[in-house]
Amino acid sequence: MSALGLSLDARIVIQILCGLFLLPHTIAKLRNIDKASILFDKVGLRPAKLLVVLTALGELIAATSLVFNFHPKVGAAIAATILIGASYAVARANGLMWRWQHPGIEYMWFWAAVCLCVAFLP
Repeated sequence: MSALGLSLDARIVIQILCGLFLLPHTIAKLRNIDKASILFDKVGLRPAKLLVVLTALGELIAATSLVFNFHPKVGAAIAATILIGASYAVARANGLMWRWQHPGIEYMWFWAAVCLCVAFLP
């Protein structure tokens, strides 16, 4: 119980954070559709511009679902799918590296795993 009289369940906090962390990526994609389309095209995701928009839409749906607790298991599964797809794109563009600083897939796989926990654990 917090000082405000609210009880926070750790699962709900993680769920909300998973949703909130999607939003900066979505905003960046939408602000830079042309640059994101170049990456999508480079890694063979075509039609690139359409797939960028669809990915951003999926991120918005997942984030809304997770933050507002509306079918959060579906939202978490959508988020995990997008993150696994993003790790594929990063690996195709830069080679398969683990650490995110190189850039690698570490961060995306961790985040996808947490989303999958939200999606599939009771």
